[in-house]
Amino acid sequence: MPRRSSLSYRDALRLLAPGSARITETDKVVSAGILGAGALSKGTALALLGPKNALMQLVRDATGNQAGRIRATGGKSYYELLEASHTVLALSAFFDGFRDEVGPGFDRLELTDEEKVGMVPAERRHHTLPQEIDGGYFPLPSSVHGMDDTRRDVEAAYVKLYDATIAFCEGLAAWPSVRRGLDLTSMRSRVVGRAMWHYEDRFDRLAADLPEFGFRMIRQAIEHNLIDNRTLTTEVSARLDALAQLYRNLAELSGPVAADRPDLLRESLDRLTGSLAAVFRQPLLRIKDVDFHLRLPNVDSGFISPDFRAAEYGKHTSPERERWWEDQPRRGDLVGFLSEYLTDPASLHRPLLLLGQPGAGKTLLTRVIAARLPASRFTAIVVPLRRMSGDSSPTEQIEAAIEQVMDERIRWADLRRATQHTTVVVIFDGFDELVQVTGTAHSQYIDRVAEFQEAQWDLGYSVIPIITSRILVMDRASVPQGTVLVRLEDLTDAQVTAWLAAVNAANEDRPGYRRLSARELLSHGELARQPLLLTLLAIYYNEHWADRRPGVTISRSDLFTGLLTAFIRRQVSEKAPTALPPHEREAREHQLRRDLAITAFAMFNRNRELVNRAALRLDLDCFGSGPGDGSRFELGDVLGPEQLVTAAFFVVYGPDDVQGEDARRTYEFLHTTIGDFLIAEYVIGALRSLAELRRHTRSPAGFGYQLDTGQFRALLSHQPLVKREAVVGFARELSSRHPEERDGIVETIAGLLAEARQRTNLAGVDGYRPAPYDPVRLLAAYTANLVALAALVSPDGVRHTDLMDEATWVSTVRLWRAGLDEKGQLAMISWLGRDADGRIIAERRREGRGETVNVAAEEARLLGDITTYGQLQAGARTWRGQQPDSFEAGRFHADLVSLATRRWPVPSLHQLILYDERSYRRLWARAVESPEAVSSTSATVLLECLAEDGAQLPREVVCGLTRVALSRLPDSPTAPPELIISCPYLIDEFPELVDSLGTTDDHAVLHALILRHGLHRLPQRYVPRVRRVLADIEDRLAELPLEDGVVSAEMAEQFAAARVDNRTALWLLMALSEYAELAWPKIPPRTMHALLAHRLPDEFLDEASLCRLLLDYLRAYDRVPAEVSLASALDTLRVLAASDPSAGRSNRTGQAGPSDHTGQIPAAEAV
Repeated sequence: MPRRSSLSYRDALRLLAPGSARITETDKVVSAGILGAGALSKGTALALLGPKNALMQLVRDATGNQAGRIRATGGKSYYELLEASHTVLALSAFFDGFRDEVGPGFDRLELTDEEKVGMVPAERRHHTLPQEIDGGYFPLPSSVHGMDDTRRDVEAAYVKLYDATIAFCEGLAAWPSVRRGLDLTSMRSRVVGRAMWHYEDRFDRLAADLPEFGFRMIRQAIEHNLIDNRTLTTEVSARLDALAQLYRNLAELSGPVAADRPDLLRESLDRLTGSLAAVFRQPLLRIKDVDFHLRLPNVDSGFISPDFRAAEYGKHTSPERERWWEDQPRRGDLVGFLSEYLTDPASLHRPLLLLGQPGAGKTLLTRVIAARLPASRFTAIVVPLRRMSGDSSPTEQIEAAIEQVMDERIRWADLRRATQHTTVVVIFDGFDELVQVTGTAHSQYIDRVAEFQEAQWDLGYSVIPIITSRILVMDRASVPQGTVLVRLEDLTDAQVTAWLAAVNAANEDRPGYRRLSARELLSHGELARQPLLLTLLAIYYNEHWADRRPGVTISRSDLFTGLLTAFIRRQVSEKAPTALPPHEREAREHQLRRDLAITAFAMFNRNRELVNRAALRLDLDCFGSGPGDGSRFELGDVLGPEQLVTAAFFVVYGPDDVQGEDARRTYEFLHTTIGDFLIAEYVIGALRSLAELRRHTRSPAGFGYQLDTGQFRALLSHQPLVKREAVVGFARELSSRHPEERDGIVETIAGLLAEARQRTNLAGVDGYRPAPYDPVRLLAAYTANLVALAALVSPDGVRHTDLMDEATWVSTVRLWRAGLDEKGQLAMISWLGRDADGRIIAERRREGRGETVNVAAEEARLLGDITTYGQLQAGARTWRGQQPDSFEAGRFHADLVSLATRRWPVPSLHQLILYDERSYRRLWARAVESPEAVSSTSATVLLECLAEDGAQLPREVVCGLTRVALSRLPDSPTAPPELIISCPYLIDEFPELVDSLGTTDDHAVLHALILRHGLHRLPQRYVPRVRRVLADIEDRLAELPLEDGVVSAEMAEQFAAARVDNRTALWLLMALSEYAELAWPKIPPRTMHALLAHRLPDEFLDEASLCRLLLDYLRAYDRVPAEVSLASALDTLRVLAASDPSAGRSNRTGQAGPSDHTGQIPAAEAV
């Protein structure tokens, strides 16, 4: 939907020309309703839009010289002036375009005191001119969408404004004489076209003076290939200048804004700004007291500007789903986007959510952004949410963040007043960490930040919040509509190459350094695509020369095995006061490795990605040191066990936020994948040791101590391992190194499962409590992990009868439902399945778009219960993702589904068979007696059944059931358009039913198509009303969502007739291409040609994609051009359309050609 200005036309004029005498006169005119055909007192006359009119002259003055004033303004006023300039520019362009087309007669259009508001036709008063001018809140350019979208929105607004202007002119005495010389049949398109010319010309001129508008012109050039997008993207994204261009862009906006900060705050704010710049002097990765043996460049010379995808949060947004993001265009110019966003007036009314996977570089990026903002216009504050209380307000969090940096308390109220001429950019870093630290969902946190932002605007201050988060928590977060979402993308080849060049340059003077090759690192795929993992990969290759030989490949598990081994070995050797004997050094390395695994489990078993100091100390103390090693050795100073472990390279910890409060000191792995690897390595190593123990009654030195099954069970009895996809992947890779041990491991797992229900002795670790004691959960998690591991280590799957008997298997699977939390259940049924031979396999199944997992049905599948599985899957799908809220609702729905699936269709008869009519009447009686038994889903299904059978049912039955169904749809009380067509008398019974079809966007395009094709079936008295609704929907085709699942080939004719804009036409073609083999033969060439007339590729559908789509269409007609290009394909389509404009050929299925299936309605019925 288009973004609209928050300023009315009058507000915009007041801002652009404060105190002007013309404003006073114009304000009187508008306030008195003179533009709506009201009259001034004393019978005066005022030319409507004449060149001497005060309103139009003010418009020209206001838009002619605003650049200097805007450049000298800061804070809230700056954004208001930007918004006002575009609003006045756009509206003045329309009226100049209208005057151009009306010609000399325009000056004769006057408003007299006799011409009252009643002269406007009643049916058109909802489009009155004053409402469109002063209350329409004109569309604005968007920092998320391109200029094509802006033009489309402005053009649509001009169409409405034209209709309102014509309606107004029809009430003027001079209009009949003026219109005689006009061709009104094409007047609308000419006026709108001329207005768009004025708009674009003035926008270009304004862009030359104001960089804020120039940023958008650069994007326009990219969108239309006036600038090579690929070249620009490569140059910009591979530039390692730490967003230096962002500073240059924003610094060009104006000269220094006069600062009237209180003297007491001037020095503090200057120091706060200076502290942000320190990030450029820091290396890209820095861990205290750790030598990487590879010099990493500083941020200033080594930071990569990532690619990204951007979107606005709306009704159908799913930012937690990868597939949803794939539909958003990938962009490379992050500096350009940020330059637009930070100068976009809409950014003052919605937060920016910066999302990314772990290790994507969100925190570093926000630090760089904060440091690059020019102090003349912006005041940047970084709020690390992991150090904040989740119960604090945004204001309190900002104050606390400043105090942590400045070591002094600055009240937000004082800061706000001191920075009123700048925009405060507040970066709330780590929403996901706030959730992790506090253990609370904080689902309303983003709403609270948005409310804080709006409150500051109302008080006269400009604040732009940026919130960073991992994607994984977005399914639990409430996000305000319109919030801008930015997702950081993996690195490109060019970015990796540029980064490695910087690393090689930083290490050229190091003795013995061998340059790293981009080709060898990129050969590891995703490992080289995230900044943090790329850094670890470079560190690994710098030390492991053998793995750089041609033909040598390493897996993810090889990488982390090598990194852990190298750094643990170095940690032990460097911290020991004297050289250690080999056996003692190995023992210490094994212990540290095991303790790191305990640390990983400390996070995983608490269902978090970090752990506080107190909890980690308890866990390490509980497990103690390995058998036979004596007491835990010290690696230097006398430290607690958790400090010994976290001193290792792979664990980082935050500052001591609250001295002495261990619960507030948290630890996390440098990358979550490291913890996942440690868990998988421990589990597979433990199973190997246990298998060996079964054979030889003792364990080798696998982890440096004899493994205790009690410790193994304690660690695996809290969360299913399959909750973490990386753990599964690592476990599979590690187990594949020893294929000869698989049978022994499966036998060992079967033995552990046989003992699982017996009274257990946890060998001294019974005090291990990462979660409250729950014996059902403990047994469920332990058995789930054992079964999953048996399937993971067996490439061909494992029969459940090899693990336990049939009865035990059934009760075990059902135990998982009882003991695991919802995510644990979903993880188990998503990973475990059965192959064609009935073996249990570990293979991730991913749901399609809009699909949900039916836990009960999947449980039946695991149990091998085919009947229950089929019944549960079929029944659940009739609920369409909803759930019954009572047993009565479930029973009513079951009876309704039974009717829908078992009724006897008799379309050739006038009435249904009596058995089916009785079934409908019984449902009606039950619904009247207990309306609460009719759920919203049942009501929807019932209306759909009536759409098919209503014409053959008595009127009282249809009306009665429709009345009940509509009453159970409080949010969207509407009915299928087929029901209205087949039972038009419902329009008399429910007058609001027809109008409701146009009020909701869902399926509105399909509804319009059905209404269009059903007009000829309606009695004539209903046609005008339905036609008005149809026209309203088709006027809004460009604004309506088009879902892939509800497209029809006949929509091509519908859209071509409506002359939709470029984006909407391409949108339809993309949706139809999902069903190419079905859709293309049904669309006549003349329709396809009309739909593609004057269409240009854009960021939604680039030239190559459009060419492929069109070639696919031509292939269905055996007309593929010799030259594969878009121009050749369009030319071939033109010839094909001209050769047979009215009749299609027979297709390969023997059915009639496309033109026989278009279902064209007679011209007399066309809308």
